[in-house]
Amino acid sequence: MKIRLSLIGLLFAWTVSALAQDLGAPPAIYKPGSEVMAELAEAARTSTSAAGVSVTISPGISVRRRLSGVAQYAVLHPYSVEIYRILEGSGTLVTGGLLKLPLAESTSDDIMRSLEGVEGGLARQVKAGDILVLQPGTPHWFSTIDGEAITYMESRVRVTTAPIRYQ
Repeated sequence: MKIRLSLIGLLFAWTVSALAQDLGAPPAIYKPGSEVMAELAEAARTSTSAAGVSVTISPGISVRRRLSGVAQYAVLHPYSVEIYRILEGSGTLVTGGLLKLPLAESTSDDIMRSLEGVEGGLARQVKAGDILVLQPGTPHWFSTIDGEAITYMESRVRVTTAPIRYQ
């Protein structure tokens, strides 16, 4: 009798576990690195955008490439934290300070940008492997890009409903 109850218990546990697996979270979003880099290369062939080119992996997560031969926007995001993980290349990233006026047309309520750069701030050399966390309202700008381009993974998460601006 004990063995029979134990077998029934095991069968029940296995069934519940199998059902839980079927009803769980969806599988991970996956995009091979070779595919990401090929899409970036294709987009960069015809781009002259100051925002660079990007491949969206999922909402808020993208891989962006900025090209050295194009003027770079200085930006700030009043509602969002942004995290950069430099994948390829290097350059000088200025953080802090103030966006130089005039401001360029905005594409959303979570971006202020200027083609004139940043006044003040901290300039630091960044390279593959570096990670940066940009708090809401922090101006940032690649003042120089070494070589042809810099490529980084960008995670942007809206964290506040009230804008944070140092401008």
